[in-house]
Amino acid sequence: MLIRNVGLFAVSTALVWNVGCQKPGAAEQQKENAAVQDDMQAQRNAAEQAASAQAEMRDKVGAAQADFQHERDDYRRDREQDIKELDDKIFKIQSRADSAQAATRGRLEQSLATIRAERAALASDVNAIDNVAASAWDEFKTKVDNEYTALKAHIDKAS
Repeated sequence: MLIRNVGLFAVSTALVWNVGCQKPGAAEQQKENAAVQDDMQAQRNAAEQAASAQAEMRDKVGAAQADFQHERDDYRRDREQDIKELDDKIFKIQSRADSAQAATRGRLEQSLATIRAERAALASDVNAIDNVAASAWDEFKTKVDNEYTALKAHIDKAS
């Protein structure tokens, strides 16, 4: 009977030891570790997506800035060409004034004074095109267009 009790004791001890080796909470720890790893992977994925979105946004901003610079350059070139054409007309008016009789010459000289002041303002604004921010571009462009239209009208009236 003693052998039976010792055998039973040995089997009981082995079972308790085996259960004890399972470490209580090991399954929960594994679940927690898996959750932490999933969270870290999600954070890495989010960081990659954010970096990708930022790179895409930088590309779009760069393209928009290049488009705006191109538009500005084209506008400046067009306005400079317009000024050259107006300068030719101003020269013709000046030539007419130089050879005109006194009454006509006086009227043309008054018109030329106004025309030259308007031309100087237009040329100054055209020279300032590179300094105009994109946020003020439409307003600035409207101002220059209006100056050009007014100057052209005065030149046509004097011609």
